Amino acid sequence: MSMLLNGVSGLNAANSALSVVGQNVANAAVNGYSRQTVQLETAAGGLNGVKVVKVDRIVNSFLNDDIWRTSSDSSYYQGFQSYLGYLEQLLGTESLNLNDSVADISAAFNAAMSAPDSSAYRQQALSSAQALVQDIAQINGALADQQSKLGLELTNLAANSSSLLQQVAELNSQISKAQALGQPTAELSDNRENLITELSGFIGIDITDPGDGNLNISSKNGAPLVVGAKAAVVSVTGTSVDVSFNTQNFPLNQHVGGRIGGLLNVDATVLQPAKTELETIVQNIADSVNTALSEGFDLNGLPGQPLFNYNPADVLGTFAVNTALGTDDLAFTGRVPDGFGGWLPSGGRGDNGNLANLVTSLNGATAGYDTLIGDLAIQSKQVQSSIKTAGVLNNNAVAARDSLSGVNLDEEAANLMYYQQLYDANARVISTADQLFKTLINIF
Repeated sequence: MSMLLNGVSGLNAANSALSVVGQNVANAAVNGYSRQTVQLETAAGGLNGVKVVKVDRIVNSFLNDDIWRTSSDSSYYQGFQSYLGYLEQLLGTESLNLNDSVADISAAFNAAMSAPDSSAYRQQALSSAQALVQDIAQINGALADQQSKLGLELTNLAANSSSLLQQVAELNSQISKAQALGQPTAELSDNRENLITELSGFIGIDITDPGDGNLNISSKNGAPLVVGAKAAVVSVTGTSVDVSFNTQNFPLNQHVGGRIGGLLNVDATVLQPAKTELETIVQNIADSVNTALSEGFDLNGLPGQPLFNYNPADVLGTFAVNTALGTDDLAFTGRVPDGFGGWLPSGGRGDNGNLANLVTSLNGATAGYDTLIGDLAIQSKQVQSSIKTAGVLNNNAVAARDSLSGVNLDEEAANLMYYQQLYDANARVISTADQLFKTLINIF
């Protein structure tokens, strides 16, 4: 009887192993599938055959952590570069080059030296100033669009992250219950890891395994994202991102990693500082020209008026040519003291005494602009290098995981033959036991 029972146990074990091999082969092309293997163990007692202990899922938590970390890094740099690269191209394009626009105004002032009372030359100066205003308006509009786009992308990322966190929490609940009941959890665990991989592209994560079937997730700055069957909600206000968990709010900053971290960082360290720097440059240009004009007189012998207007609270958005200024109102005429603490025109309509002052006011006015473009170019090159490095590291991490957890068809083919032979051998054992039993019966 022991021989028959041994054969039956071996037959069942081989059948289970063949089923697992078939499952592996069937899912060989499924992304994120972890191959499975049968754990066999000698049955308790003497000559009691073999038993299937469990079906193992071949995974390594350290390899998964590498994938999630490198995926977060790769998405972080890609998100950062998507806005940094656009800003670099925007400010570096020839059609919006502030150096050229300011040079055109300076050239118009120089041209007016020969005939400062000429309406044509004066109109050329006004037109050049208007061209600068249009360039600033276009840059400001592009920056505003990028800010709006960034806020919208953060909102979409927050919504997707919240959905993924809820799905992970639900799988935590299912896996912990199945584990407690001794039911298989391989497919559920694969689904959960795929969701976490997707989540890691949105935000950098830390994983804690309490050993009860759950995986607890927190952000890189410690905000709880998933604890057991409870999930946080990620929300966005403007370009500020918060995590809400159990009525508590946890702000996320540019150090949280993932694409969300990359967007928060490029906003804080590139977009906003670049806008501030541009506002300073434009303000300096306007103040320099306006100050120079205030030191001269127009064709009607009146003190010079400002060429540019702006609101200090929104320089780029309000920068404009003074609409009250006509061609005759440009203060190209120089000045001399009137002997009473005031000033008088230094000459008549053909005097150009203040034009040299105007030209000088524009010298070096855009020096900060060249520095800004140079800094953006250097930073862009560094980030592009980081993108390549992070991509290589992520590919290596995925390859390392696949070498352990992925399905190798050649290996599965060898296992298929092995377990088929095991099945046939145990079938022969049963057949032999049956013949022996019949022979014993026939003796009597």
